[in-house]
Amino acid sequence: MNYFDLHCDTAYECCFKNKKFIKNDLAVSADKGAAFEKWSQVFAVWVRDDAEQPYKLYRTVLDEFKKKLNGIPGNLTPYFAVEGGAVIGRDSDLIYNLKKDGVKYLTLTWNGENRIAGGSKTEKGLTRFGREVIKKLNSLKICCDLSHLNDKSFFAAIEQAEYPIASHSNCRAVCDVKRNLTDEQLKLIGQRNGIIGLCFYTKFLGGDTVEKLYENICHTAELGLEDNISVGSDFDGAETGNPVKTVSGVPALYQALFEKGIGEDLLDKIFYKNAQNYFDKMTCV
Repeated sequence: MNYFDLHCDTAYECCFKNKKFIKNDLAVSADKGAAFEKWSQVFAVWVRDDAEQPYKLYRTVLDEFKKKLNGIPGNLTPYFAVEGGAVIGRDSDLIYNLKKDGVKYLTLTWNGENRIAGGSKTEKGLTRFGREVIKKLNSLKICCDLSHLNDKSFFAAIEQAEYPIASHSNCRAVCDVKRNLTDEQLKLIGQRNGIIGLCFYTKFLGGDTVEKLYENICHTAELGLEDNISVGSDFDGAETGNPVKTVSGVPALYQALFEKGIGEDLLDKIFYKNAQNYFDKMTCV
């Protein structure tokens, strides 16, 4: 099968736990993805809201991880992102550096707040600086990632974002936690031709992985979002359950969802085509 994952934290883990990428005991490694015919993986560099010298942290993780990608198999296409707008501090021009590094999306906040906006554990809204940041993201065709935002910041940000995504978020109607998205939020991303990555984190699923992902898929499909939903596993950044303790379990998840009645056409969209088509279009815009 083919597989596109919008979000994992493997780069950070490889860097600070001194792990190789080709083979390791993390959730994601080159050898664990050997079964995929085509595998597109977004490696997000996590920059927490209160990080000291956040840009230096980003630089260290990304540069070291790119070295660890030497010798990766031909089935893997790596992409890069940043999880945490704190990376730019007070200098929005650092976004130009992210563009040069090949960063595909910037998650505006983590769970707290920064100069851009407020995360899901705060009440802060999008700031004037945040609007400046989104304007530059638009001009550089870097996606504005709305995962982690609180509702106030989300609705303000999506009004301005030309390339909105939610890299790793589920449906609040299925599991009522603040990190998941309401039907209105999901539909707004769809209306703006964005992409939504369903997350494997057990606390955002609220139950059995297969059953709850099935419910999320059915719910988003009922909202008319069959061309907007994909996978944003959060491997190596969150606890995941069977059968996807690691990326090697993704084919089993695909099969389990198929056996529950989701057709191959929709599964192929979710697990690869929707995200790949979205990123392919981004390069042509």
